[in-house]
Amino acid sequence: MSENQSQQRNVFFDLDGTLHQQDLFGCFLRYMIRRLPANLVILIPLLPIILLGLLIKGRNSRWPMSLMLWAITAGQNEARLKWLEQQFIQNFRQDVVPFPVVQGRLAEYLNDENTQVWLLTGSPQRLVEAAYADSFFLEKVILIGSQMTSRYGGWVIDMRCLGKQKVIELEQRLGKPLSLYSGYSDSIQDDPVLACCQHRWRVDEQGNLKELE
Repeated sequence: MSENQSQQRNVFFDLDGTLHQQDLFGCFLRYMIRRLPANLVILIPLLPIILLGLLIKGRNSRWPMSLMLWAITAGQNEARLKWLEQQFIQNFRQDVVPFPVVQGRLAEYLNDENTQVWLLTGSPQRLVEAAYADSFFLEKVILIGSQMTSRYGGWVIDMRCLGKQKVIELEQRLGKPLSLYSGYSDSIQDDPVLACCQHRWRVDEQGNLKELE
């Protein structure tokens, strides 16, 4: 890579649709619905509220997705939920489609001692840590993901790391005004972070890179 600087560089990477093709959290929700069909009795009546919340608050809002996750998991034994989570991770690791071009760029940054890579994702952090436990990059990046926890008899999302929340998380650690060397994402939801990057890269559905103006 020709991007050489002696000073410390901070680089942002998204995960879903960027380092791999799938939406990890979306896959997890669908998996849990299939494995816990009895909870549809709870989920279906709440869908209008969830959809209205997403419509009013936006796709990045926390509570509608937290309510959906709670409805899918409410009333279930914690041990069973944990077992289903482990089974999902095993399946996801077999099915995940990596994007070699983007992961190659990530590897180049990780090999540069003057670069710190920040991996921020809307997927729950513990799912990412489990899915990529033996990956080449997990221990070398600073990972910030959504926070999933047990509450009210099910699982909920405490913090959803999407959109402007990613900027907030980075500002808390790097200070204001936020200034990053480079950023990589497939989604316009990450434009608030990319706006803080000197070099901005969009990942397409095939995992190719295009530099943004």
